[in-house]
Amino acid sequence: MNIETTQWVGKIALALPGSIPVFEKLGIDYCCGGNRPLQEACLLAGVPLEEAVQALKKVNEGKGFAETVDWDQKTMSELIDHILEKHHIYTREQLIRLKKLAAKVRMVHGAHHPELIRVDEIVQLMAEEMDGHMTKEEEQVFPYLKAVEAAGNRKEGVPSPFGREGEDTHPLRILMWEHGMTGEEFNELNQLTGRFTPPPDACNSFMGLYHGLKELEQDLHQHVHLENNILFSKAEEANILD
Repeated sequence: MNIETTQWVGKIALALPGSIPVFEKLGIDYCCGGNRPLQEACLLAGVPLEEAVQALKKVNEGKGFAETVDWDQKTMSELIDHILEKHHIYTREQLIRLKKLAAKVRMVHGAHHPELIRVDEIVQLMAEEMDGHMTKEEEQVFPYLKAVEAAGNRKEGVPSPFGREGEDTHPLRILMWEHGMTGEEFNELNQLTGRFTPPPDACNSFMGLYHGLKELEQDLHQHVHLENNILFSKAEEANILD
């Protein structure tokens, strides 16, 4: 779609759901104040019009881009840096936003859509779980994998940050189990929401919640693939699971 400054922000949000996180980040009211042109909404929010237009164009032009890098040919360190920069930052930002949005939508629409009670519960729980999961990766697992790789894939002389009783309790195995647990939570969210399909009476905040969850799930698919199927596989080849 063409981004015009005279378009109503509510209509932009409807036609380009990816614009909703942009509006929320900039503090532009696209829900109750959705019947205002973009230029007026920016003025009210104290946001430079050009900044909003460029952010919206970036979303509009960037949708549908696929991963083209062959990460299997990269080192563990390169892959870890990519995961941290692309997926961990995005996941944390999305979860902070979605926690607030889920609580808001539940409060406003929960009486007519009781499934939102469970949706909110899952989002709050998942946000806490994933933050702990990523922190464990960032502070323990990833630095260890980088150190082992730098030592020529030799664990001797590289202090291990974790203790364990057997292979099933190895941190990488636990991380993969936690990935599966998050996948199950998204399966339940899909069932509750009809695969994140907003009902006819959904406001823009309601639609923004479902769109955000769907985008997070899509990103998580790439995120987990990079870790389970490539990074942890490389770690296994380097005998780090032994």
